[in-house]
Amino acid sequence: MARTALLPLRPLALLLALLALITLLAQPSAAIASVTRRGKYLYQGNNRFYIKGIAYQEPAPIAASTAANDANGGFPEPDSFTDPLALPDACSRDVANFRDLGINTVRVYSVNSSLNHDACMSMFSNAGIYVILDLALPLNGSINRADPIWDVSLLGLYAGTIDAFTKYDNLLAVNVANEVVNVAANTDAAPFIKAAVRDIKAYLHSKNSNVLVSYSSTDGDSGPTNWRDMLAYYLTCGSAATSVDLYGLNSYAWCGNSSYTASGYDSLTTELASLPVPAYLSEFGCAAGIGANNRPWTEVAALYSQPMTNTFSGGVAFSYFPQPSGTNYGLVTVSGNSVTTQSDWQSLKRQFANTTSAPTSAPANASSSPSYATCQGDTDNFIASTVLPPTPNLQLCNCLASNAFSCALNPTAFNSPSVIGTLTGQACDYLGQQGGNCAPIMADGEAGTYGNYSFCSPAQRLEWAMSQFYEMTGFNAQSCNFAGNASAKNPPTPSTLAVNQAFSSCLSQFPIGVSTPKLDLPTSGSSASGGAAPSPTQSRSGSPNSASQPGSVWGGMGLVIVAALSAALAGWSIL
Repeated sequence: MARTALLPLRPLALLLALLALITLLAQPSAAIASVTRRGKYLYQGNNRFYIKGIAYQEPAPIAASTAANDANGGFPEPDSFTDPLALPDACSRDVANFRDLGINTVRVYSVNSSLNHDACMSMFSNAGIYVILDLALPLNGSINRADPIWDVSLLGLYAGTIDAFTKYDNLLAVNVANEVVNVAANTDAAPFIKAAVRDIKAYLHSKNSNVLVSYSSTDGDSGPTNWRDMLAYYLTCGSAATSVDLYGLNSYAWCGNSSYTASGYDSLTTELASLPVPAYLSEFGCAAGIGANNRPWTEVAALYSQPMTNTFSGGVAFSYFPQPSGTNYGLVTVSGNSVTTQSDWQSLKRQFANTTSAPTSAPANASSSPSYATCQGDTDNFIASTVLPPTPNLQLCNCLASNAFSCALNPTAFNSPSVIGTLTGQACDYLGQQGGNCAPIMADGEAGTYGNYSFCSPAQRLEWAMSQFYEMTGFNAQSCNFAGNASAKNPPTPSTLAVNQAFSSCLSQFPIGVSTPKLDLPTSGSSASGGAAPSPTQSRSGSPNSASQPGSVWGGMGLVIVAALSAALAGWSIL
């Protein structure tokens, strides 16, 4: 009788154990449950989802204010940022606190898309924490309320961040802007915000992403004819294609042990009740008169119960990190790698823990198919036009820069926002003296007029103006010098006819209008800085395609398993 070949018992047991481990690891990791929007509410499965969040961004020094900023509300702006999602050690330290506080969301205000965010996003996902991510950056990386524009530089910056983050299963929403409009006089910025919403939604859809698109507004005078409410309805009007999916309001109206009526939350809830999209308090946590450490957080009980839940889907407490100056809203103190919670941490924790009675279903009369109202604008308190700027057309701008512009910036000036700003004013003045104007590179959100090249980068808009002046002066070499910051193209443009033909050719190839953005991300001359290199306080971590992405089952552990399996196989013998 033939003898059957057998594996030795010990290697066989090892092999079976390894195979079982491989099978276990090969199973997809439990993904965080998706959050969807139906009508004006958020859902996780069949139950309503409420944002229980905290603002998560270390504060930076405040930039010097400008006259234009002072004339538009004087809101302070940071001059730099540290990307909190690119610091794995800090995320590992803080995620335990997030669990303790009972939150499900963090709001992050600025990130560097060139850094690696796998570790932090994975840790947060495993802890059941979603991320609401602002796309703008400090200074030149956001819509400027004093001189609003929606251009290829901002679109490229935003798209680069989207490309870096849509792979993560816990990205809940991207925020196109924060507190751009802060007084009635700068509501002319609203068309640019709405255009950004439209184009970012189209870009996300082209990437097969269901991430929500949001905006966060500062609080203001209440009432249906005042700018706060009119902005909310303006950004949710028209159609699904141009409406935000999620509307945020930064409100500090409830201070200390206020009440639903005394705080004005009753009128706020009523006035925003007809929004066709979910709303939330994108910042809350007044410290006026009581100090941050003494906040009782009594607004939480109102925010997560009726009638507020008929309009709002939660909120984000401000803020995790302490502020170095002014009112300190920090819920923790940080010393090196050590974090200590403040006394009001426990108050917020208790309040969040008591929100279990929030309704799990929508009101009986709620519709899952939102109805978008006709857009309204051009009033005394809300001067925005209902006509939106076109989609920034990078291909057109690059075609013009390569083929139609006759005067070009030198590399140093091309990458200097301050030089570009100064020279643009000069070039437009020179054009005016020659009987021309800069209308083709200007945009006016109040009048609803947008020049054909107003969406090009600041450097490209300047090169247009310099080229126009150069051509109007008969291609005089001195007209394309601009204090040594520019020079004529080489080989030189042969004639005005050739320039006009180049413009016509570019416009026919890349027509102006509303479309899904197609991006070859700009490498220089951008008004938006910060997406191309680490901030001064950061270093590069890994490749965005490293094996540590959420859901990866291999990486270092996979190599260990393969090595062990090889060793086991090497130990087999035939009996």
